Formats: sequence, structure tokens, C-alpha cells
Amino acid sequence: MKLQDVFGRFYDYKEVYPTMDSLRRYICLCGLPVILYLEKHTTYKTTRQPDLDELLRGESAQTQFERALKELRIRIIHAHSSQPKGRIERAFGTLQDRLIKEMRLAPIETKNQANRFIKKYLPRCNERFSKVARKEGNLHRPLPKQIDLRDILSQSHTDHKQWLHRQVEGQRVFDRESIDSYA
Repeated sequence: MKLQDVFGRFYDYKEVYPTMDSLRRYICLCGLPVILYLEKHTTYKTTRQPDLDELLRGESAQTQFERALKELRIRIIHAHSSQPKGRIERAFGTLQDRLIKEMRLAPIETKNQANRFIKKYLPRCNERFSKVARKEGNLHRPLPKQIDLRDILSQSHTDHKQWLHRQVEGQRVFDRESIDSYA
């Protein structure tokens, strides 16, 4: 199991669905961030070349997560050095070290027990280790009512080789797979 970095929830793996689910939970709690600062994991940044459709639209290749952030007008900054990643990894290393010890004492045996436990543990941890921001303020935007967050944070099936693609009355239709089935 992996501890999803953003929100403090256990998932079976770290890929697009847990990431989308964590972002949805975060947005529902805090609002839309203006910018996300991310590592270059393949969930966040693609290494593939644009396909023909993307080239014809003048777009670069993007991951599903990049597509969703673009639709939500959230700017992405990818870390280009090890220093920013090192800072966050040290923080999560400390958290995971302490969390694992606490979970052993509890004792936690299932993912559901772990997710219930972490809801109680993280507020205590934040109270003990959090620091006051240098500058006060909320840089989150409210989620507009017309935005369907579940639709945007669903997997768009645009890869003809791997995903479902249909032709309906001569128009291309791309199905989306909801994050709800994976959370």
C-alpha cells in the first residue's frame, strides 16, 4: 500500500485514480488551488510524444492528471531539481516512520482500518509539527457550481489502443471511467 501524498489516505497503488480521488477530496475541502507544485512522476508528467490528434490540435502530450488540471485551470509547476522533492520526501519519511509505529501499536490490519486511523492521526500530527505560514491568506478559488468535478477527474479514454473509443453518427466519442470505481 502507498500513502497518497496529498490527502492522507491509503490506496492499493499510486497511479492516476488515487491521485484524482485525493485531488477531488482536497478541492471539496479547500477549493481550487491556483498552482500545484509536483514531482515528475509519470502520473503528473508524460514522457510520450503527442499522438496525431494532439499534433493536429497543436497540443503537447499530457497525462490524464495534466488534462484534468488544465480543465480546472490549475497551473502545474514540475520540480526540476532534487531539493524541493527532498524536502517533501523528508517530511513524508518522518510521517510514515511515526505513522507505521502508531499503526503497529493500534494494531491496524486492513486498509479500511488504516484509513479510519489516519483520519484521527493526521490532525494530531499536524497540531504537533505544523508551522505557521510566513504570509497569511487563502489562495484557493471556490469551485464554480457549473463544474462537474467527478466528470473532469475521470479518466478520458482517448488512447485508441488501450481505451474504449466509439463512433456515434460519424462523431468520435471518448468514454470516461469514473474515479468512484477505484477509490
